[in-house]
Amino acid sequence: MKLPSLSSLPRQLAGCRRSTCWWRTLVSTLSVALGGSALISAENTPSTKVPVAERMGSVWSISDGDNTIYLAGSVHLLREEDYPVSPVYDQVYDDSESIVMEVDLGEMLNPEGILKVQRLGMFGPDDSLDRHLSAELIDRLKAYLQTHPTGQLMALGLPKMKPGMILLSISSLEAMRMNARPELGLETTIYQKAMGDGKTVSGLETVEFQMTCFDELSDKEIEKLLGETLDEVDEMSAKIDKLIAAWHRGEEGKLDTLMNEEMEEGKVRELLLTERNANWIPHIEKAIKGSRNVMFLVGAAHLVGKDSVVDLLRKKGYQVEKVVPKAALKKAA
Repeated sequence: MKLPSLSSLPRQLAGCRRSTCWWRTLVSTLSVALGGSALISAENTPSTKVPVAERMGSVWSISDGDNTIYLAGSVHLLREEDYPVSPVYDQVYDDSESIVMEVDLGEMLNPEGILKVQRLGMFGPDDSLDRHLSAELIDRLKAYLQTHPTGQLMALGLPKMKPGMILLSISSLEAMRMNARPELGLETTIYQKAMGDGKTVSGLETVEFQMTCFDELSDKEIEKLLGETLDEVDEMSAKIDKLIAAWHRGEEGKLDTLMNEEMEEGKVRELLLTERNANWIPHIEKAIKGSRNVMFLVGAAHLVGKDSVVDLLRKKGYQVEKVVPKAALKKAA
């Protein structure tokens, strides 16, 4: 799979005015940030580099004889060292006629999409952050944002930012701190390849849905969630590193533990995972009944564990199989 230029995002941002530059950077990270990565939990561990030969990937398939539907788990922000990814992603991409992601990146990242994210992520003229969060938490957020270059730009708009926008940003900022970048994320890479190959790309959710997801939480609930996230922010880079390693190896049990099991049952889990998983099933079933091979590329958290997309499809009677790289199959034979 051909990677996008590693300097593409800096070139894109080079001509921005300061007032808009941080929005372009933020949207690039938020476009793929709603997969639960802000809420993963793991022990603090040193950097883990997975040997290329051990990169099995996290991909499943459903076939009814006429076509094959692939469920490909992704990590939204990756590092240079994470390439090449498992060949299974090229394998299923090449066998697919169209790509479906959580959100259409083309819609999210075009100028109109950036303005839409800005509108949905900010309070109107008669509202502000201090009406929803305590002064103590706002001070903590200000201090945190000053520790990151992009965060310093975000801080300029903090008084008008909705809490959900802030929450979505924190894990992305921490991933960027460890050199994981949106232009290296699997969605971005495959999106750019699909555009070059003339394959259609669509989204399961709209920009509006993703940007208003947290609006359903009360001020008390979002304050608690933001506070807990700041409490654990120093451990987040190590958590993301461990997540990427498990994803590379296709270790379903570890992925489930890292991304799902320690997320408390309740409204947040429902908003981020279970409700969205259920909402996607009709779209996947429609593709199964069609005649084209389709690759669904979504956050790996949505494909492992109880009430995951894979679990829900199996409960409906579909035979969902793990896809192994052909190179690994040849070696086993």
